[in-house]
Amino acid sequence: MRSGLALLPALLIAYLLMILAWPWSALAPLNPIRGLLDFSEFQYHIRTLLAGQIYEMASVPRLYVPIYILIRVPLLTLVGAGLALVFMMLPRRLQPGGASPVSRPEVAIIALAVGFPLACQVICHGPAFTGMRHFLFVIPSIAVLAGVGLHLSISALERRRRLLAAGALAFITAWYGWNLSLLVELHPYEYLYYNRAVGGLEGASGRYATDYWVNIMPAAVAELEEYLARTEHAEAARSPRNYTVAVCGERLAFENRAHQRLQWIRMQQWERADFFIAPTHMNCDRILDGKEVVVIKRLGVTIGVVKDRRALTRPAIASAP
Repeated sequence: MRSGLALLPALLIAYLLMILAWPWSALAPLNPIRGLLDFSEFQYHIRTLLAGQIYEMASVPRLYVPIYILIRVPLLTLVGAGLALVFMMLPRRLQPGGASPVSRPEVAIIALAVGFPLACQVICHGPAFTGMRHFLFVIPSIAVLAGVGLHLSISALERRRRLLAAGALAFITAWYGWNLSLLVELHPYEYLYYNRAVGGLEGASGRYATDYWVNIMPAAVAELEEYLARTEHAEAARSPRNYTVAVCGERLAFENRAHQRLQWIRMQQWERADFFIAPTHMNCDRILDGKEVVVIKRLGVTIGVVKDRRALTRPAIASAP
């Protein structure tokens, strides 16, 4: 009861923040509960990938979200979080001493912040799609557990031999440095990171969710316009032609970046499109044929393409000298 009373100020602040971010919740006293219950049954037509298998969001396996967390969080972070739980359960006489004893209640409540929502997802079989993005809020708690576990591991090694502790610290530093270099190489598509459990981005491509937001759009549009500027003939350059573009993604994202002469075309008319912009996620790039004139890659993996289809839609232009 004392803990509940101490939590009340935070609960009130959280409730006000919820109203600011979700005004519907304030229209009726029970709306937050209604929303929670409705979302547990919320389904619509969207497909997602898991281990190469395509699922409707209503039929994903119960372990869909935990699996995505296991393959997208750095492996050393997962190991560190697991070590924190092991140290928490060890008898006190076996725990690392010194300045960093394990505080069981603190570690337990952080673990609860990770385990409880995931358990609810698995037990209630709630809707899930596009990886772990609806459960990103558990990642900071996993990182905290990892920090506790790795710190206590180094402390335990230091009690036996300082050289071992120094080697462990060097290994941890090198590992996270390597992960940082991967994120730099992935920029600005850091959310395509996968750990080595599935072979990184190369192993995940075609088997798990990749660029489902079509974040390649700015680069694809810019490189398409550069391609046209480089390849169009002098006469066309003086009086630029308009082209239709099929986009495997959101219309607004394309039109916010594209020059007026690049005209978005609706899906029913895609066969008439002069160009095609698509990510490789869910094999969207295979929907239409054409010559690949832009290929966007990260870590050696193609994540998006632009295809020139004018040989099919405007053969006279495509074959002009």
